[in-house]
Amino acid sequence: MSSYEQLQNENAQLLERLESAERYTAQTLARATRLSQVISVLGHDIDFDTVVERAAIEVAELFSADVAVLALGPDAALKVEAQWGVRRSDVPEERFAITGLEGLTALTPVHAGPVDEVPAVPQWLERYRPLHVAWVRLLVGDEPLGLFLLARRAPEPFERTEEKELQAIAYRIALAMENGLLHRRMSEQLVRLSRIQEFTTQLAGTLELESVAQRVSDTLVSEVPVTASVVLAHREGELVPIARCGCGPDVDPLTAAGWATFFLETTGEPVGCVAVAGAPGAGTDARELLLHLLGLAAMAVDKALLYERSREQARQDSLTGLLGHRVFHEVLAERTNQGDPFSVVLVDIDDFKQVNDLYGHQTGDDALRFVADALRRCVRGPDSVFRVGGEEFCVVLPGVEHAEAVAVAERLRRSVTAIDSPLPVTVSLGVAGYPAHGLTRDELLAQADAGLYASKRAGKNRTTVAGEHGAPIAETVDRHADLALLHDRDPDTVVHSMQVATIAVDLARALGVEDHRLAALRTAAKLHDLGKIGVPDAILNKPGRLDADEFRIIQTHPVVGSELLRAWGLEEPARFVLQHHERVDGSGYPHGLRGEAIALEARIIHVADAFVAMTLDRPYRLAMAREAALAELVRHRGTQFDASVVDALLALERPGALPAAA
Repeated sequence: MSSYEQLQNENAQLLERLESAERYTAQTLARATRLSQVISVLGHDIDFDTVVERAAIEVAELFSADVAVLALGPDAALKVEAQWGVRRSDVPEERFAITGLEGLTALTPVHAGPVDEVPAVPQWLERYRPLHVAWVRLLVGDEPLGLFLLARRAPEPFERTEEKELQAIAYRIALAMENGLLHRRMSEQLVRLSRIQEFTTQLAGTLELESVAQRVSDTLVSEVPVTASVVLAHREGELVPIARCGCGPDVDPLTAAGWATFFLETTGEPVGCVAVAGAPGAGTDARELLLHLLGLAAMAVDKALLYERSREQARQDSLTGLLGHRVFHEVLAERTNQGDPFSVVLVDIDDFKQVNDLYGHQTGDDALRFVADALRRCVRGPDSVFRVGGEEFCVVLPGVEHAEAVAVAERLRRSVTAIDSPLPVTVSLGVAGYPAHGLTRDELLAQADAGLYASKRAGKNRTTVAGEHGAPIAETVDRHADLALLHDRDPDTVVHSMQVATIAVDLARALGVEDHRLAALRTAAKLHDLGKIGVPDAILNKPGRLDADEFRIIQTHPVVGSELLRAWGLEEPARFVLQHHERVDGSGYPHGLRGEAIALEARIIHVADAFVAMTLDRPYRLAMAREAALAELVRHRGTQFDASVVDALLALERPGALPAAA
């Protein structure tokens, strides 16, 4: 080879090395730039959830990892906060332990290598078949926050340079997470302060002793927090429990072990006391908060007691504007002493405890006012309307015998049913007349109460005259508490369920179903969607058509709801819930029952459920007009829906306008 050719070869080799160096420099610069961008992105987020989610995504992409898991806590109790490349269902909800990383300390915070050389790979991650993993500890100073795990399914190992980059970025992630945690704590503190301010405002604007006491009791449990609380007030020289939270009425907080008592005083005068279980220790922030809230409670209880005494003097219910309990008994005694015929109609709001439990006392107060107004609009000048209990009213009808009083009671019932409110409001009524059903005040009220109780047992939203309720009806337990499961998941589902229950009972009565079957029907109708607590939100609220797998999951909800009801001993409602998606042509689920093999109650719920679902707004679609919904029911009458039930609904919605059978 000539000298010239040799020189050319050397130049070519030199150019090749130079180009390789330039490519390497460019790649290194690009990676350094990307690393800087990731660090900058993480440093600008202050929301903790955003930080951990972006950290998992950004770091996985930067290091070409197939899986990224970010977990917080000590090695013996880690909790996954974010993941990438892993199905959420595969990630343990509970805390888990990682052993075998004792060498991963502040001095050597990165540990990388093949899976068979790194024993600390969680068992739940093995199904993703990683070949190489890298652990990095998240440190703020010397304090560990948790661990970051990257995994590759490809054969390329983590390089030494990548381990150094991981160590650098882990430090930035830890700082960002620490800032996020501080921000979260500050936000939580601000929210708590806002709630306490709202509590103060509510107390200042509330005069009812029960409402004041309940807000105090609830707030102590939710904000301090204590395990349970009872507010007691001085009434007629005795301490009387007014409100509780976290314990039942059988608990005596003044004698029970583990309870501490704090007296409520204003200007040196005791107005009551608060007993709490699980009181925070002296000198803690929680103890200071407890004492602060008790100071506010003392002033509010004192004001409520003063108002209660003044209200007693005025003898009028301040919430509804109706005459009160004391005046009612005075008027009733006066009427019976006069000896002229008159009737009483006892009115009780159906499921009122449920309204309070699910929607709060403010909504309950609104319901009381709505009902009071509806009753007031339907009576004559000489009639009197009283609020005689928490959710109980009474109408006294002078000169009206019980046979005529039934028509008045039905007018009252329909007036309440027509109330426009988010949650259906209905009442049960009992009618008794003087002297036919009693010559004394107590006899008359006992007979009216028996009629009211019969209306409750016969499906509610009904009027019963004293003496017409016949033999006792086996009562079905109404599971108020379990509607809370649905309310927490989807408040609109509770509204839907209550509307279905009201319509279902009306349909059953129109179809001549016996009274003793209505209580079980109402319970089943209210809880027909209970099984949906096991269906993911993404499926329940999906705006488009469900695929086959999603529909199979939906089809499990009657079975789940039925099994829950059966576990509570509600056999009849369980059967109706199980069958409420069966169709009369056999195309329904879960068992493809046909015709009369499906319980009538289930066929009724199916029609009521479909009608309410079509006429109620949902997050993924607007409600249909009622006429359009009825037309849809008619279109499927005799195939999907029982024709007689559809006809009954049409008669209720459009009396005298039944279409021809399909």
